[in-house]
Amino acid sequence: MEFLLLWVDELDDAVSALRHLAPKFLGLLCAIALFLGTVLALSLYPHVTFGFLAVVLSASLAEVTRRRREQTNEARRELIS
Repeated sequence: MEFLLLWVDELDDAVSALRHLAPKFLGLLCAIALFLGTVLALSLYPHVTFGFLAVVLSASLAEVTRRRREQTNEARRELIS
């Protein structure tokens, strides 16, 4: 009986550890899936994939510049007031 209680306690600890680490595991699986998808897309349709990547990178670059301008404007407003 004591063996079963110890086994259930270890199982409970393992389940709680999996619950705690599940987001990290899912994030890793998503990253691997995206990497494999990108490799597959680059090997099958390189021109389309490079065009898509260019659009994504230009959008992220535009977002970075927008945020920097916003921070600069906020800093100027704080200096003025």
